[in-house]
Amino acid sequence: MTGRARGAAAGGDPRSRWCRAGLALLRDHGWQAMTIERLCTAMQRTKGAFYHHFRDVDAFHAAVLDAWAELHTADLIAAASSAVTAEARSARLGAAAVGLDHALDRAIRAWALHDPRAREAVGRVDARRIDYLAAIHRDRGRSDATVLAQLEYAAFLGAQELGLAADPDRGAPLGRTLRTALEWLGGAGRSGETRRTRSTHAPGRRRV
Repeated sequence: MTGRARGAAAGGDPRSRWCRAGLALLRDHGWQAMTIERLCTAMQRTKGAFYHHFRDVDAFHAAVLDAWAELHTADLIAAASSAVTAEARSARLGAAAVGLDHALDRAIRAWALHDPRAREAVGRVDARRIDYLAAIHRDRGRSDATVLAQLEYAAFLGAQELGLAADPDRGAPLGRTLRTALEWLGGAGRSGETRRTRSTHAPGRRRV
């Protein structure tokens, strides 16, 4: 990401106000609403002010996608990474994910169905999120870390679509069950099952 795009995402650049207005229009009215006319109306600025910051609407769309990736992925990963243990990083990431603007994520994915640039941005974000989850699983000593990360992320996307990700009370049962399943699938449960199986069929022990 360019320095200007980082500034837009962080709020330290005047372009950030345009990006935030674009994200709000996208979330509330869909990708078709991100026109120069509607942006200028929302910002109460002229088209000249828009073109002072962006070469054209395509450049603006690229900045909006960069801002989304920064706010909804890079910032969360940075915050989680400050924790010392993998368990703490996982917990911190989960807590931060609850606070995401999930309606915005859904709107971005709807946009990606129609726009190649948005589709590429979503693909990059998905890959980065999965890679980070896989790193946490590896640090926790779990086998099949990438598959576990894909499973965890697929559950997150499903929770977003069902409205569970933004509602801690409704989403809590899913979260508990998912954590239990990941523990088992990551090796702890299977190792215990293997030990029980070996014990049951050990030499000299026969069923009556």
